Amino acid sequence: MTPTTSAPPPAIAPTAFPPAGVHVGTAVPLRVRDVDTDQIIPARFCTNTERTGFADGLFADRRADDSGFVLDDPRHHGASVLVAAENFGTGSSREAAVWALAEHGIRVVLSPRFGDIFRANAWFNGLYAVTVPQSFVDAVWRAIDADPATEVRVDLADLTVTVAGIVQPFALDADTQIRLLRGQDAIGATLHHEDEVRAYETNRAPTPTTMTRFPATGPRRARRARPAQEAPMSPEDRVHALYRRIDEGDFAGFAALFHEDAVYHRPGSPALVGRDAIEAYYRDERTVADGTHTLSRVLLSDGALAVDGAFSGHLTNGREQAHRFAEIFEFGPDGLFTRRDSFLFVLNF
Repeated sequence: MTPTTSAPPPAIAPTAFPPAGVHVGTAVPLRVRDVDTDQIIPARFCTNTERTGFADGLFADRRADDSGFVLDDPRHHGASVLVAAENFGTGSSREAAVWALAEHGIRVVLSPRFGDIFRANAWFNGLYAVTVPQSFVDAVWRAIDADPATEVRVDLADLTVTVAGIVQPFALDADTQIRLLRGQDAIGATLHHEDEVRAYETNRAPTPTTMTRFPATGPRRARRARPAQEAPMSPEDRVHALYRRIDEGDFAGFAALFHEDAVYHRPGSPALVGRDAIEAYYRDERTVADGTHTLSRVLLSDGALAVDGAFSGHLTNGREQAHRFAEIFEFGPDGLFTRRDSFLFVLNF
């Protein structure tokens, strides 16, 4: 049968390949484990710098040694789904392996496990590398053996594969799913947010230049020492500097490093907001007589700090306290920490 793909409405940004929706096609079984990229397309065929001209190299060595190789089986002529065994696409990073499969007409590869780089290259180029359990692969193989015209239905919107009435869900990150539903490559996905990118470039603070022109004296230019520049603080240094203020008891100075977006609840008292909330929270936290205070997670990334913790015990006033807290901070160009996603304290007394 002829493979079909139903597509959603056209995307705003230019498309790199047809927008995806539901792909339906017949399948070819490849019951061979550990098929690496050198088997998919030998290196001698990887001399072209374009994305075309690779189909003749697809499984070239296997097809030369095996006249009955499954891709040459007339029963599977026109199949657009390759149902592979475990560890498909391992080995070297060879994007031509994806291009060769696509040029041959393969739109979907099902396997219990892929090589990580091959899987990334596949989705990047619009080839579905769908990870499914071995039990489902076995069921698909049996269905194909019983009837080579069996159709495989892959729904990218619902993230399901359906064969002979068996529905198998699969996982895919949301960014890749949306990009393929729009028919976009990475550039197209960026252009989809072109207005936002331009707005950011227009509104961001200018970056000061570090280049200085010096006059030439004689045949050689005079060398002058560059003015000393303070090295930017790493995310770790920023966090250490932040909490050093707490260790020194400088709660007001600590709170001054934040924008006013925090809320702190005390029993029987109005909620404190802004920097007063932050100062009061950490001041209370230091007045602990006994108890356990743990940070269950601390993540540093791109200047951001995320903390998830819990405390239980007694304060110096004898009151028993138990609370959990979650803090997500981002260090801004103005030198202040601000909220990225949330800044929340939940306390129970």
